[in-house]
Amino acid sequence: QMVESYRKAVGLDYKEVPPELLAADKKRLELRSALSQARARKAPEDELSQLQAQLELAETQLELLKVGYGL
Repeated sequence: QMVESYRKAVGLDYKEVPPELLAADKKRLELRSALSQARARKAPEDELSQLQAQLELAETQLELLKVGYGL
């Protein structure tokens, strides 16, 4: 989003970053943080596996949205 904002500010061609893409990125970052915290506190393996699976799904969803919007 920062790159696109810069491009807009200097008058270059840019693409608007849709809100659903920002929300998907926020979810991915939250899951990444939750997984890191769970590892730090030595959470049970099933909890770590579940968080890892959720993170992988969120990353895939984010990539699909990027492709769909041509970003």
